[in-house]
Amino acid sequence: MKSARLGESQGCHDAADHISGLTDDLLHYILSYLHSAPAAAQTSVLSRRWRSVWKQIPDLIFLEESSPDAVDAALAAHTAPTLDKLAVVVAKASGRVSAARVAAWLRFASRRDAQEAHVVLSCKEPPPSENEEEEELEVPLLESAVMLTANLVVTFRLRLPPAGSFAELRLLILTLAAVSGDGLSRVVSTQCPCLCVLKLAMLNLVGDISIRSDSLRAISLRVVGKETQLEVTAPSLESFVVHSCSHRQVRITAPKLTEVEWDDAYDPDVHRLLDTGRHLHKLVVTQWSPMPPLLERFESADELSLHLAIPPFAWAYNMFLQNTSKIPKSKVLTMGLKLMGHATEPSMLHLLRRCGSTTKLVIELIHMDTSTNQVCPTLICPCHQPDRLRTENVALDSLEEVEIHFFTGADDEVNLVKLLLMCKKDLKSMTINVADDFSLSEEVRGKIHGFAHPNTKLEMGGSSSHKRDICMCKDHDWY
Repeated sequence: MKSARLGESQGCHDAADHISGLTDDLLHYILSYLHSAPAAAQTSVLSRRWRSVWKQIPDLIFLEESSPDAVDAALAAHTAPTLDKLAVVVAKASGRVSAARVAAWLRFASRRDAQEAHVVLSCKEPPPSENEEEEELEVPLLESAVMLTANLVVTFRLRLPPAGSFAELRLLILTLAAVSGDGLSRVVSTQCPCLCVLKLAMLNLVGDISIRSDSLRAISLRVVGKETQLEVTAPSLESFVVHSCSHRQVRITAPKLTEVEWDDAYDPDVHRLLDTGRHLHKLVVTQWSPMPPLLERFESADELSLHLAIPPFAWAYNMFLQNTSKIPKSKVLTMGLKLMGHATEPSMLHLLRRCGSTTKLVIELIHMDTSTNQVCPTLICPCHQPDRLRTENVALDSLEEVEIHFFTGADDEVNLVKLLLMCKKDLKSMTINVADDFSLSEEVRGKIHGFAHPNTKLEMGGSSSHKRDICMCKDHDWY
């Protein structure tokens, strides 16, 4: 691109570049595709025409290479009266960022009527010592914001605005900070009339939460609070996610609830899902928590995901059998299996006997270290009982499609494929995706083709990497 300055020095208007001749609005639109405020600011070296263009771009995005000082300087130079987005990500190398500085960034977003405000401090702060005083972070009202994300550090204590309205806020995400239950309850219940999604993670929650909201559609709680009480009344709530929380009592009144993901202790006496039907669109349960009471709470689910971890002990295998003795009917069943030495085939057959209504089966094979990836050595373990290898009592009349992920071609996995094709000979399709850094040998491919029915569409060798991003069990270091 020729410089506009070059054209000026030659006194020839035609020599000026065509991009510089565009309107400011178009130039702002072009610079927004850089997704970086520092990169946009660097265009000021092109000519006098470009010196102030970046100062009015609608999105100010600072990625991890930006220092807090650079963020402050850019905000001071920005002249546009309004802002679509402010996003600040501070890397660990930038050092500690004060709560006052973060508050100033949020106030800037508030003054410019930003539609989105995101602050992520990726520096990993150690937990505060007993003598270390928490910094108070005053959160301003963002009356125009549709999205607000604050991923902070454990030494920040949020002071939420006592009055006013986050009138347009649809998404609120708070991570790694301390906050009072009363303040959070007040803001969500009375100051966010349009809030649809609330995500709280790793919060030091002081006091109980009591939320009443007509607009909330999804709540996600991950390591939130300690021995706190949670009460939510939300007639529009559709999705409720709980991961490793410590609530002494949970009471959710949600007649439209269709998705539940539960990874926590479940006690029906203290964890109550009220006015919820017996059918869900999606149910995700892990074996870290007692499963039967939750599985028995629902009769059916369009999509059922079971993440099963079975330590190499007979008592653990018996617990697995008890936990999965009765599971809801489902159209799509996803199983994440971490067997830890137990035999694969009897474990799978036990589950298949409960899949009579399933039309699609997804199996995620979770691999252990070589030292533990052996057949269970405990002879008294139920996984050794011969009757558990019977296939005649497996009825898979509805099953049409099978997906297997993280396949390595090991003998027990090949036997698993053979077992599935024995139980359902007229399967419509089977897709086998391999684990990272693995490729299937021609010998393994030949064996599997030999098992398959001629009418079964068989695909092998695809990558399973995409499952790492979408599998719910990623939060438990399954991989």
